[in-house]
Amino acid sequence: MRTLILLASAFLLALTSTAPAGTVEQENVLVLVVDDMGMDKTGAYGFLGVDGAPLAPRTPNIDRLAQRGMLFRRAWTAPACSTCRASALTGKYPNRTGIGSRIPAQILGAEGMRADLLTIPDLLPPNYVSAIIGKWHLTGNGASGGLTSGLDHAPRCGFDLHVGSKGNLGTDPIDYFDWTQLISFLANLAGTQIVALSDEYATTRTTDDALRTIETFGDRPFFLWVGYHAPHKPFHVPPADLIQSRNLDLSTSLGQGKAMIEALDTEIGRLLTSINPEVLARTTVFWFSDNGTQKDLVEPPWDPTKVKSTVYNGGVNVPFLVMGRRIPPRYRGSECSGLIDITDLMPTVADMLEVTPPADIDGQSFLSYLQNPAAPAQRSWIFAERFEPNFGPQAGTAISEIDLDVHDQTVRNSRYKLLRKRVYVGGQVSTEELELYDVELDFFETQDLLDESGSPPAELQGVYDSLREVLDRMAG
Repeated sequence: MRTLILLASAFLLALTSTAPAGTVEQENVLVLVVDDMGMDKTGAYGFLGVDGAPLAPRTPNIDRLAQRGMLFRRAWTAPACSTCRASALTGKYPNRTGIGSRIPAQILGAEGMRADLLTIPDLLPPNYVSAIIGKWHLTGNGASGGLTSGLDHAPRCGFDLHVGSKGNLGTDPIDYFDWTQLISFLANLAGTQIVALSDEYATTRTTDDALRTIETFGDRPFFLWVGYHAPHKPFHVPPADLIQSRNLDLSTSLGQGKAMIEALDTEIGRLLTSINPEVLARTTVFWFSDNGTQKDLVEPPWDPTKVKSTVYNGGVNVPFLVMGRRIPPRYRGSECSGLIDITDLMPTVADMLEVTPPADIDGQSFLSYLQNPAAPAQRSWIFAERFEPNFGPQAGTAISEIDLDVHDQTVRNSRYKLLRKRVYVGGQVSTEELELYDVELDFFETQDLLDESGSPPAELQGVYDSLREVLDRMAG
């Protein structure tokens, strides 16, 4: 493992010494992505159980991001790991990336996201350096399969360096204490991919690798994506010194999951306090979960049938925090009620760095919200979807031309939310369900406003029609 560390450091030193020099005042971007940690498990969002006690374990370091930055309450992502990552990096909805569900990296023939889609690293000014640390989950094993298949995928998607793993722990690699560490260098500079087994706790190792990478960047401005696996399965008991509570039942999945979140929070705190203060002062930090909490960890009043892998609020309405100098001091610790979704990350970063995003993306910059959370609305609606199977290699093909098995969509405006769930047989719609909710009054989506015939109340017909038009357009 030490050999891998030295090789990665040597590569970054070579990269930073040969690239155009930049000014130390240029803004860094640090994206922290956690896995399956919904608003219910994030202390800053304040959700309570039916007994009135907080549902979240201790998350003081993550909560501090909200206290020093800005909390978004109406932020949407996709309901699956790979789907979120593809849309965040490309600024495009799943129907255009071809990634509508988890990429099963352990299955022979599973294909990933097309590497020729433009990503955030592709847009960076020439003096910037980029890296992805931790979980990637945008590549499969392809036609050949095997441990080394797809190792160079992140560099082919624009990153200078990937240190981490291809996909989930529990499949390939095995678990948090026994996993496959990979290092993949930019193909046109080094073209090297290396793998080795690691017995270091994955959450801790991800923080270590991120800190080492930032240190090697020196004065170069950077875009760094840190993908933590926690609290995704497999559930386990983390190292004791990372757990902050002493009253968790570590014999249960719920107790272990909460302990994993506390360990994650501890490591995120170590990451942020270990970065050179001068570097952190010129860094904007985005923190969010790739989707909502998985059903094993939800507690009432959250419904385990309406969480991760669904397009209900528990699957797509995620915690999203931003901290950095873009937020004026008077707005630090504030909350923004504006609508944003995961495709907005790319244009927002482009806006910050004064580069031009592709004209064909779906996302919109929310930089104005960071400058004033009460700024005029940037969006009238946000959208999310899941479908199976993926069609990543055919990205650019209209989704209506793909032979799908299932396709769930949802769209909301400032108050109402429409869902459509379709099952296909032989390329034709077999069943279709529509549901309409007032999610400002009914966040947990318990009262469908459509009658038995599927019609909305007369006073909501216009709302229904406008939301239905978005779903139809996105299915076309």
